[in-house]
Amino acid sequence: MTSAAIWALSWLGCGRRLRVVAAALALLLFVLVVGPDASVQRAAIMGAVLLASSYGGKRSVALPALGLAIAVLLIIDPWQAWHPGFALSVAATGGIILCTPALSEALRRLGGIPRWIALPIAVAAAAQLACGPLLLLLQDGLPAAGVLANVLAGPAAPAGTALGLAALVAGPVSYPLAHALVAAASLPARWVEATARVASELPGARWDWLPGVPGALLLLATQTLAVAAWMLATGRITRSGTRVRTPWRPDTLGPRGLRVGVAVLAGCAAGVFVGPTLVAPTVQRAGVPADWRVIACDVGQGDAILLRGPTAGAGEAMLIDTGDDETLLRACLRTFGVTRITLLVLTHDDRDHVGALAAAAPLADAALVAPATIEDAGPGRDVTRQLERAEVPWQEGGSGDVGATAGVDWVLLAPDRRVAPATSNGASLVMHANAGDVTALMLADTGEPEQAQLASVVSVQQLAADVVKVAHHGSRDQQLGFYDHVRAELGLVSVGAENGYGHPARDTLQALMIAGTTTLRTDQAGSIAVLGRDGGENGGGALRVWAQRGRAVGGDQ
Repeated sequence: MTSAAIWALSWLGCGRRLRVVAAALALLLFVLVVGPDASVQRAAIMGAVLLASSYGGKRSVALPALGLAIAVLLIIDPWQAWHPGFALSVAATGGIILCTPALSEALRRLGGIPRWIALPIAVAAAAQLACGPLLLLLQDGLPAAGVLANVLAGPAAPAGTALGLAALVAGPVSYPLAHALVAAASLPARWVEATARVASELPGARWDWLPGVPGALLLLATQTLAVAAWMLATGRITRSGTRVRTPWRPDTLGPRGLRVGVAVLAGCAAGVFVGPTLVAPTVQRAGVPADWRVIACDVGQGDAILLRGPTAGAGEAMLIDTGDDETLLRACLRTFGVTRITLLVLTHDDRDHVGALAAAAPLADAALVAPATIEDAGPGRDVTRQLERAEVPWQEGGSGDVGATAGVDWVLLAPDRRVAPATSNGASLVMHANAGDVTALMLADTGEPEQAQLASVVSVQQLAADVVKVAHHGSRDQQLGFYDHVRAELGLVSVGAENGYGHPARDTLQALMIAGTTTLRTDQAGSIAVLGRDGGENGGGALRVWAQRGRAVGGDQ
């Protein structure tokens, strides 16, 4: 609304201060109509700060206004200080106030970009720069496409807001008019959604970076070095105001000491930035094998297993479960070059198996889910709702289901379709998969009753596998003699370091050792890749294994 008011009065030839006053009245009307929700309050007060800046004509007005806005918001609700939306609003507004003029001027002078293009780019870049460290606390990686997405979506946001507000006002008066306005408002909303989706799928849309607090501090340090180099080069932090001149100008380049200082600061900033975004990922991926068949992703206390056969297309894989940490799952998918999940198998609805579904769903072509338990029967399952929101087709699995995807032939051995499972673990999908020269048995979170039932109805030939994903993170709830039927060469235990459940249990590790199965654990070896057998698909040699931490752990350890 504020943008619309400013545009209309500009078209009428009104002065700057009159436009700002009209925009402030439009902002007040927006708050009154929409309601004093916390997010609306933040948006309104931060918008008022920017309007105050425009009215005063200088940043010296905007910065005190920003401080006053922060104080007012915290007086209204002190707990907002812990809300990510509050921190992002404050940071974005401060970044826009402090950085936009300089960035816009730099774009116009150095790039020859017209003001009407330079300004929105500068605003988006300033907000991204200020919010970058905070965003790392909420999601992994640097959103490199964020500036482009914000610039493209920027014009649609006020249009959609204004049309939606008009529809709200028109509703009590004329339903057909309100309906038409809502339909019109959906167009810019769809543009924003499409912009976000397309931008996120661009090559290099998100750069690797350290996650969490260490990553936020490292990015803050990098940005501080870069800003210090710029301020020193432009004379903003020198007593004499001496600046470093650009080489293509006839002026002197500036004092040697000044140039050395700028070069050191800029070089340090560039070096620190390039390390996590380019050097570390390149070195890591250079050592990652490409001919893997089975991968136990290190996702902490949870399961995420990748399968791929020799005939799979580039970037294709089958994913069994997602774990509960989106950051760790995305890191595993990136490390092993998975860009398309041809089939997403969700063995049961426990959070440590489906908690990171939001990270996997955008890559999934289809999904196979466990049958609903007695308690979950009905349309209210969260897993299926998430899949439907992500437009991923799904179906429930059960014993006897077969299929082939990503070069893997698979069959479900449990659960029995004729019996509604009483618990989520009892609903676990048990899969036997053939990935070329490697066969694998995926036991999900089956316990002693399910394993006993499985051994009684499935032949030993169907249970036999080269690799077994040990059930329930190696818990004590096992039929210990079950692994004698599987006779696996390798057992993968997906488990979190120093977990509070005592996983994996010593009895389970001992049973695997007695069965002749070497045990590898993600808490000790990181992500584990089974590469196939020495001598190729028909070689019949030993399984080749790669561990992320270069450590093979077996036996009863």
